[in-house]
Amino acid sequence: MLLEVSGLTKRFGGLTAVADLSFSIGAGEIVGVFGPNGSGKTTLLSLIAGVHAPSAGKIIWKTGEIQGDRPHDIAAAGVVKTFQNPQLFAELSVYEHLIIAGHLMLKRRLGWRRIATLINAGAGNAGGDLERRAGEVLGLCRLEAARDQTAAELSYGEEKMLGVAMALMCEPQLLLLDEPASGLGQAEIENLEAVLRDLRSHGTTLCIIDHKVGFLGKLADRAISLHHGAKIAEGTPAEVLRDPSVIAAYLGHRHD
Repeated sequence: MLLEVSGLTKRFGGLTAVADLSFSIGAGEIVGVFGPNGSGKTTLLSLIAGVHAPSAGKIIWKTGEIQGDRPHDIAAAGVVKTFQNPQLFAELSVYEHLIIAGHLMLKRRLGWRRIATLINAGAGNAGGDLERRAGEVLGLCRLEAARDQTAAELSYGEEKMLGVAMALMCEPQLLLLDEPASGLGQAEIENLEAVLRDLRSHGTTLCIIDHKVGFLGKLADRAISLHHGAKIAEGTPAEVLRDPSVIAAYLGHRHD
């Protein structure tokens, strides 16, 4: 297994956002996490990515525990999280965003020597590697046509895809996607689905949370459903979406 979560709990004062949660993710999987608002989905991804420290439990990446590690260290180790609304620089181009986002790739490859790339001294072929990676990511994310557009010129769907592309510049082995389909139209969702399938075919493991159960149901190999921070169902998407406890969580007990 790439990732194992055991007894994971997060409390914010008197609120328990994630409650004694355990699951695993294997290499090459697409795992979808379902749940209504307030079920703990985003908090779960934030715990794995190091944005929050857990109150209890373990997060094991490959063979080592990472709970409580700093986010940039976790990202450099291969676990990268996107955000529902990417923070972009309005005046910079798509390509420039990707070059900036590639610093973790250089950190992994060069360590402290990556500083030399900032002054073009002793950088070896790092600059070329960064440019090649940016070209690959533009192709994977269907952003070639927008390469030289500024962030201010992008559609909302292109902004979301740029957020995914920036994460890919870090060369993640596990990509955590926070609501990637939210706010997208049907054509944009279909494009996103094709992109994510391509990412998996290129060796990236995916864990995705989203409110669009139809999108996740088609895409995920395995699904986990949360309610009030606890896992209430796990299995194939079809099995999870048929589970009476999941139906009750989304629609109320009268629909169960």
